[in-house]
Amino acid sequence: MSNSDDSKPSGEFVVSEVSNEVLDELSQLFGSDSTPSVSQAPESPDDDNVDTTTVLTSSGDVTAAGVEDESVSAVIEIVDESLDVSSPTPGPADPLIIEMRGDVFTGDDDAEAFVVISDSLDHVVIVDDDRPDPTFEDRRRKQERRERLQRVKWLKLAGVVVGAIVVVMAILASPLFAVRSVTFEGNVYTSKEVVEQVRDLLKGASVFTVDTGKARTILLDDPWVSDVRITTHFPSKALVEIAERVPVVWYVGTDQKARVVDARGRVIVVLDGWPTKYLQVEGTGPSLEAGAVADDAYRAAAQLVLALPDEIRPKVASLALSPGGELSMTLKSGTVVRFGQPADLQNKLVLVVVLLRRQDPATLAVVDVSTGTATVKIR
Repeated sequence: MSNSDDSKPSGEFVVSEVSNEVLDELSQLFGSDSTPSVSQAPESPDDDNVDTTTVLTSSGDVTAAGVEDESVSAVIEIVDESLDVSSPTPGPADPLIIEMRGDVFTGDDDAEAFVVISDSLDHVVIVDDDRPDPTFEDRRRKQERRERLQRVKWLKLAGVVVGAIVVVMAILASPLFAVRSVTFEGNVYTSKEVVEQVRDLLKGASVFTVDTGKARTILLDDPWVSDVRITTHFPSKALVEIAERVPVVWYVGTDQKARVVDARGRVIVVLDGWPTKYLQVEGTGPSLEAGAVADDAYRAAAQLVLALPDEIRPKVASLALSPGGELSMTLKSGTVVRFGQPADLQNKLVLVVVLLRRQDPATLAVVDVSTGTATVKIR
C-alpha cells in the first residue's frame, strides 16, 4: 500500500472500501450516521395497541469515517407504545419490582412470571401461566379429608352417646327395679275398683319409668278424690296419698235421690237414702250425676255451714233454699234465720252470731239479716 495509506489512523476504514451490499444491510439495521434508526412494525387495522421494537445503538457511532468505539452492541427492548419513551426518567420503582429484577423471575408457584428485558423497570413482560397448581389441589384434598374425618368423629361421638342412653334406659326399665309394694293413704270413700286399677298399673313397673301421671288421672276421675300425690321410693316401693272431698250438705233431686255436696259445690255421691251426718238444704234441686257441679246457691250453703262457729253449729237443724234462690237457716229451737240472696254471707253471719250471744234463741221467732241489718221477731 502507499504512504498515504500508512498515515491513516489505525482502526479506521474508508466507506468506499466496503461493498454496497454490506452498506445497505448495515443501513437497514442501524440507520445512517449517528442518528438512531427506529423500525416500527406496520400498524394493524384491527388493533391500535401494538408493541414495537426499537433498535438503539448503546455505544459508538457509525460514520463515514468509521466506527469510533471498538464494539457496537444493540439492546432490544419490548415496550408498550402507551409508554412515552422520550419522557424523563420515572420516579423510584416499586420495591417489590426491584426485588424481582432480573432476566427472569417466577416467584412462588402461585405467581406469574416476570421477564425483565432491560434495566428500565418500565419494560416488563408478564408471562401468564394457566397450568393448574398441584400444591393447591393437594391442599384442597387435605382440607376435604380433614372435614370428612371431623364429621365422622362427631357421628361416632353421637352414636356413643345414644348407645349409652339406650343402655341406661334398658337397665332402669328392667325388672331389677320394679315396684313390688304399693301403699295407699287417705282413701276412705274412694272406689275400691279405682284403687285396684291403680295398684295394678304401678305394680311391676320400674320405679324410674312408672307412669305416675296416668295413675293420678285415674284417681282424680273418682268424685270423692280431690287431690293425689304419687311418689316412688328406691328400690321397689310406691306411695299413693289421696285427699278426699269433705261432704258438707245434701239436697234432694227431682228423682228423689239425695246429692251430697262439698264446699266447692261438687256432687260427691248420689244416694237412694237420706244421709243423717250432714245438714240438708231443703227444697228440690237438679238431678245431677256424681262429679258434676251444683248451682252457686248450694255452694254458698255449704260454705255457710263451714263458716258457722262451734257454739252455733250444734244448734242448727237445717238449711232451706227457696225457688227464688233465697237462703235461710232453721235452728233446733225453731228460730228461722233469713239470709236472703246468697251474697255477703260473712257479714250477715256476724250479725246473727252477735244477736244469738246476747239473746236466747228460744225467745226469737225470726231473725232477718237479708238487708244487712238484723231485724228480730219475738215469739
